[in-house]
Amino acid sequence: MTNTPFRDTASALALSMDYIAMQVGCDRARSHSWWRNVVEYGPWKGQQGRTAPPSPDEWAGIAKLFGTTEEQVRAMIAADWFGVQTGSEVSARVMNLAPLLDELTEKEAAAVGVVIRSMR
Repeated sequence: MTNTPFRDTASALALSMDYIAMQVGCDRARSHSWWRNVVEYGPWKGQQGRTAPPSPDEWAGIAKLFGTTEEQVRAMIAADWFGVQTGSEVSARVMNLAPLLDELTEKEAAAVGVVIRSMR
């Protein structure tokens, strides 16, 4: 896992949507300026002050925006803001996709594996 999976995920989203869309996409859990600070400066280092971590009541909205679970968002926050790693060495992309992959049937997971392997 990278040291900043939260920022990496937010940065990837910022390539295809603007910060206002990110604010709306997380049900306004965080403002567009907060998302800009996270992407451009990272945790704790906002342009005009610190970029504080999201509080637990904001995790659901962020999970919605990221397309993952609140547990994954919590792990990303722990890594980015507090340097706490989950013990697994996976990327932000894998962390985001893991809950979705776990919901697949064995047959569907096997098919996804075939598709992914064919792209390498």
